[in-house]
Amino acid sequence: MITPISRSNDAIGTWLIDLAGNVAISLSGLALLGRIQALIIPAFVSTEQALDWGSHLDLEQRATLLDIQRSVSNAAYAEANLQHRVNLATQSQLMREAAEAFHENSSGTSFPMPVHANPHGKLHSRN
Repeated sequence: MITPISRSNDAIGTWLIDLAGNVAISLSGLALLGRIQALIIPAFVSTEQALDWGSHLDLEQRATLLDIQRSVSNAAYAEANLQHRVNLATQSQLMREAAEAFHENSSGTSFPMPVHANPHGKLHSRN
């Protein structure tokens, strides 16, 4: 934990870093870390899989997926190893496609239920 230099209304007393290296310096950042940990994203192997999985997200899951996708995209941009860059960029693109598959009804809520991958990469609902 690191003590933050600046303090704002949303700031927390110490910075929290999760095992993946994500840092929370505010209450909203801490909530985002919780959402990141709760969203299980499969390693997409096709556009079809990404679209199917993404079509079952709710609003909060879609927002979390977009936050993760931006981080993966930034990591790809900064990666020096060409193969790692391509792998990260591919996963980022598939995450973006999953987020674009999100469907919203007229009341502003999504209608399908969340889907998660099991360790073998097969999709199933949480119920």
